[in-house]
Amino acid sequence: MKTNCKLAIAAALSALLFTGAANAATFTISTTADDAFAHDTNPGNGICIDAGGACSLRAAIEEANARAGIDTILFSNTFVNATVTLSAATNEGPLPPITDKVNILGISIDAYNSNATLLRDAPPQFFINGSNLTGNASGLIFSGAGASSSIISAIGIIGFPSHGILAAFGADNLIIERNYIGNRANGSAAGNGGHGVYAASSGGHRIGKVRNGGNTAFTGLGNVLSSNGLSGVRLESSNGNDMRGNLIGISPTGTSDRGNGAYGIQISGTDNDIGDYLAASSAGNYITGNNLGGIFSVGNSNRFYANTLGIGETGGFITSELDGIVIIGNTNFIGNSGLGRNKIVEHAGSAIRLGATAGTAANSNFVLNNEIGSSGSQFPILLSGNGAGIYVAKGNTNAILNNVVINSTGSSAPSLFGDGIDVRGDGNTISGNQLGFVTSISGPVAEPNNQGIHVVGNNNTIGSSDSRNQVGGNHGIGIGASGNGNAARFNYVGVTSALDEVGNGTVGLQMSDGSGIGVEGNIVGKNLVGVLLANVIDSPLIIGNYIGVKPSGGNIGNAGDGLRIINSSNSDVQQNRISYNGGNGIVTNENVLGLAWFQNRMHSNGGIGIDLGFDGITPNDAGDVDVGPNRLQNFPIIQQVILDSVAFPPTLTISYRVDSNAGASVYPLFVDFYWSDMDEPAQGRFFLGTDFNYSTPNALRTVTLNFVDGVPGGWLTATALDQDRNTSELAARFQFGNPFDRIFANGFE
Repeated sequence: MKTNCKLAIAAALSALLFTGAANAATFTISTTADDAFAHDTNPGNGICIDAGGACSLRAAIEEANARAGIDTILFSNTFVNATVTLSAATNEGPLPPITDKVNILGISIDAYNSNATLLRDAPPQFFINGSNLTGNASGLIFSGAGASSSIISAIGIIGFPSHGILAAFGADNLIIERNYIGNRANGSAAGNGGHGVYAASSGGHRIGKVRNGGNTAFTGLGNVLSSNGLSGVRLESSNGNDMRGNLIGISPTGTSDRGNGAYGIQISGTDNDIGDYLAASSAGNYITGNNLGGIFSVGNSNRFYANTLGIGETGGFITSELDGIVIIGNTNFIGNSGLGRNKIVEHAGSAIRLGATAGTAANSNFVLNNEIGSSGSQFPILLSGNGAGIYVAKGNTNAILNNVVINSTGSSAPSLFGDGIDVRGDGNTISGNQLGFVTSISGPVAEPNNQGIHVVGNNNTIGSSDSRNQVGGNHGIGIGASGNGNAARFNYVGVTSALDEVGNGTVGLQMSDGSGIGVEGNIVGKNLVGVLLANVIDSPLIIGNYIGVKPSGGNIGNAGDGLRIINSSNSDVQQNRISYNGGNGIVTNENVLGLAWFQNRMHSNGGIGIDLGFDGITPNDAGDVDVGPNRLQNFPIIQQVILDSVAFPPTLTISYRVDSNAGASVYPLFVDFYWSDMDEPAQGRFFLGTDFNYSTPNALRTVTLNFVDGVPGGWLTATALDQDRNTSELAARFQFGNPFDRIFANGFE
């Protein structure tokens, strides 16, 4: 019964691509001899018999080549870990190239464990050893269109000077599964000198598990592709291939480093699937320990799903050199939702790299849902990361979405600085990612990258209202971007989406060296500095951010200043809440002009609300003739405030003036008024309204604004903004009503 089961499985494999029933023949290998007598005595007669009266592998291939249609090569059930050793000494040399369709089915051997679900439990029982050959000899060569649709199953191929399996010149649609290529049955290394599998100008191959026609599961097993001199698999000018369930650069047990000499997988081609996934199962590859990195792909529209790099099949980290996945090309997918995510750890270079710094850009690719870096056993933490997380060395319009990136450590050799996401290019989208921390049952735990997100380029988008990044726990800056037109929107920086604290080590959010930037709707807390703008000009949208304060009003203050502005001009800072920070709410250096801030809410900061010049409160001067940041615009002088608490809504009637000559300020001025609490000097807890028409220098003006019902009084302060966008510090507070009880300690709602 066992033998019949084997034959049934072999027949099923043959039926996968059976097209030549009339001419089909089956040959059963009965000897491991390969010498001068090993040739077929009458090629083409449908009978495999060599000069010694047996059926050798060489004779079977010669007979199959001589016949049209798909032939099948089976193996004697007497074979147990059998090896045919090819030798140049007998002048036989390499096996002849296969030029017609043939299915070579080591699975037919009785000792082969066809029921195994893991490669380690299913070593081939028939090996082809080419270690005595010289020159460019390869193991099995499939050459030309006639060899298309052949199957190689459960064969060991070791020791050849060149490649293990070579498919070339249009030999398409091979199925290669269950083979050990470069490893012996016991798992010891016996690599081939070239690539494990090399497909050149041929494609459509299935290397590893086969997807069922109904797309509901995968059948078969992958291959062990390890210890070879070049790459585990090389696809050159090769399109439409599938690779699933293979162990590449790792021992059959899934535990030991058996790295290939170059890459795990090296691709030049399009429309290839490396790994796969379904709703209830996955068929990714384990790729680790390879000398030049995991996957190197040049081409478009390739897909990389559910692969594991840097971790053995049974767990445990295996350090790999250089990068995990390198993409040179466009519209590739790296990762997908659910089981489609790639997991990448322990690479000295980047986990994922797009483009080449001094070479070709990688554009319009999708990097989705990958898990980059690991906590190992998590708690207590056993950390394992990469030199960098996701590195776009050169690329535009890529989408980097919903990845988790932790423990990027940096590496001096590839000049990486350990950033979680590092993007060099234009028009890229970075949204929904989690960087620098993991979440335990007791809350977030920092597992730092150096910097969380680092962007150099133009018109990049970092976060959105429906896909926010969470960036916390990193050693340096949480989010940093330099260039024109970049936008950081609706991110959690230094806090999680649940607003648990996990601060970054320096600045939470930094935008620099550009114009037209946008900073909108971010929640920034528990960093050293909240938000830093440096060398930023002409940027109309710094709006609606929560800096040091939760939307509910709770305290997540940054250790230093809330918003720091350096060497910047002609930008708007509006409708932000800036509270509970250890330093000032807003502070600038000397080289700032045309910074307009208005309708911001500031309270409970350790310094003052607005500080022009890092020197504390700057007193007004007569006529406002002094110069400095924002021209040291004089603040309004409030002279009288009358609260009418009977009116509905209550009103404040305010008399004020601004002492600023026409040459010092460009009129009319906009004057914003703020209410503040009794213990908040030089801050404005709640924005009350704007007088848009202060037109006469130093004139007394009266304006009436609505107030809030039930509030007995407080302190009033104000800022002045001229038409050149220069805004003052906050005015000296003016007491009104009955302010001696603390009012709305957690915010004026």
